[in-house]
Amino acid sequence: MTNSNSEINPLLNFLSRADDVIDRTKFAFKKRFNLIDPVVIQPYRGFGNRISVSISGRILEDEGIGESLKTDTKWRNMVSMFKRFNSDEIPFARVKATFQGRSQEVPADGEGYFHLDFKVNPTKLTHDTLWYPVHLELLDQIVKEQGKVEAVGEVLIPDDRTQFGVISDVDDTILISEVNQLFRVIKLSLTENALTRSPFAGAAAFYQALAAGKSGDNHNPFFYVSSSPWNLYDVLEDFFAVNDIPKGPIMLRDIGIDTQKFIKESHSEHKPVKIRSILNTYPALKFILIGDSGQHDPEIYQQMVQEFPGRILAIYIRDVAKTTRDAEFDTIQEELTGQEVEMMRCSDTLAAARHAANHGFINPLVVTAIEQEKEKDEGEKE
Repeated sequence: MTNSNSEINPLLNFLSRADDVIDRTKFAFKKRFNLIDPVVIQPYRGFGNRISVSISGRILEDEGIGESLKTDTKWRNMVSMFKRFNSDEIPFARVKATFQGRSQEVPADGEGYFHLDFKVNPTKLTHDTLWYPVHLELLDQIVKEQGKVEAVGEVLIPDDRTQFGVISDVDDTILISEVNQLFRVIKLSLTENALTRSPFAGAAAFYQALAAGKSGDNHNPFFYVSSSPWNLYDVLEDFFAVNDIPKGPIMLRDIGIDTQKFIKESHSEHKPVKIRSILNTYPALKFILIGDSGQHDPEIYQQMVQEFPGRILAIYIRDVAKTTRDAEFDTIQEELTGQEVEMMRCSDTLAAARHAANHGFINPLVVTAIEQEKEKDEGEKE
């Protein structure tokens, strides 16, 4: 007889508890002998509406990962990646957060993660920005002569210039990852960095056009939902900035051991949960969904259409699968057409851009610029 999802697997329960004990013992030992590295607060971009906002982050030891350079060797990139995955959290430390002049304190959990919710004062919102600061301060002394440990996070609040929102996958949708080829994706992840990884040709220009919307002056927000682990947050943040991809909250997943499964959040569980949280936060806003054919984005997006009727404007799926999924895709596409949602499988960015222009999602005048950017990107890869 198999366990239900709500039951605790004895082996996983043991491994999860053992992992917690090892982490606590390691932290206590390092603190006792003053071996803890300098402490940092890593905020993750949050989001909300004119009523409330949420922001999360993590308290970690600073592993000394330097700024990435295009000239970095593969060995240096591998060392940096090892440090990211070998990061040591600071458990149960208290964080003070201040937003719009209001402060609150919250303890981190056993893995150093913290989460905060704030009520919004709409009179303090402006019409020239989507982003608002949240000041974070560590309240506990973790190491000797620690000094102040502070950081500034940001929360996204769409304004009245918003036409629609965009929810996008990352790997093999924006970032060339080749997740269906195990050794290739491992090599790319380990030996490259944010400055040397490549986006798909024309992707940045297309996303910028979607952000600007039909008028060219809209403030359309972007949300990135990926199955990559939180350890890669800084890599993706830098990758978006370097490649001029619109700024947005990046929602990743925890790959630690759970009492029910080896990985706490699977791809098929993580994505729907995050997408629902976005759609529920903005009940009056419609969305465009962008993903790829390599995993299960079409099925997940179809599920969202069913759960949120009338909320999805269109779905763009980048066709990257080496093995054909034509039959499955055609079935999903036909079912979505019956629900008046068009799902388009795109061989390249330009096809999606032309469709978006024809449906009033972007200004038709920018399609030529997207085509030129695509050709430029392709030329740089040769």
